[in-house]
Amino acid sequence: MTESGDSSPHLKDSSSSSLRRHRHRHRRRCLILGGACLLLLLVLGVVALVLYLTLFKPRDPTMKLVSARVEGVFPRLSLPAVRIELNVTLELEVLVHNPNRAAFDYAEGHTVLYYHGAQVGDADLEPGRVPPRGDGHVQVRFTVEADRFATKFLSLIADVAAGEVPFDSSTEIPGRVTILGFIKRHVVAESECHIGIGVPKLRVKSQECSYKTEL
Repeated sequence: MTESGDSSPHLKDSSSSSLRRHRHRHRRRCLILGGACLLLLLVLGVVALVLYLTLFKPRDPTMKLVSARVEGVFPRLSLPAVRIELNVTLELEVLVHNPNRAAFDYAEGHTVLYYHGAQVGDADLEPGRVPPRGDGHVQVRFTVEADRFATKFLSLIADVAAGEVPFDSSTEIPGRVTILGFIKRHVVAESECHIGIGVPKLRVKSQECSYKTEL
């Protein structure tokens, strides 16, 4: 009877100890698994950050005026009544460079042509796409006639007599680059150009441009 009574607490203590060990092992496995998942997420986050900062970081597209051509009737004075005959088509070719590893989709752009601060022409640019790490060419054509110079008539006479007619163009091309399907960067590429057209040979004598990109 005595031996039977002494063995019952011993069995209870053994069962309790085994349960504690089982719970400890389970808790330990959960901690190891949780730590491994956290470490995996951390590694994936670091890899994603490195890829973003190196390969997939959105970069601003740029544009550059690569050529300017003129054709038409060169400006000339008609006497005895002072009158200027002018019918000129100015064609600009703009190069859009996309340094990203995703295509650059641009919407309809716009170019305005000025003569001594007065607007004498404008043109819309058709939307398009520049391939990843590639270039796209945009053509701009202006037809400039004498009646657009009514407010700058005396300046035009002086420039024709001097042999060079100056123009300024302002171009804006809005668009966006989408990286990995969800990282979107909206940009507006802009250029400001000064173009001097020589007369009477009707050729581009000078061209200077500045470029910038705005978010």
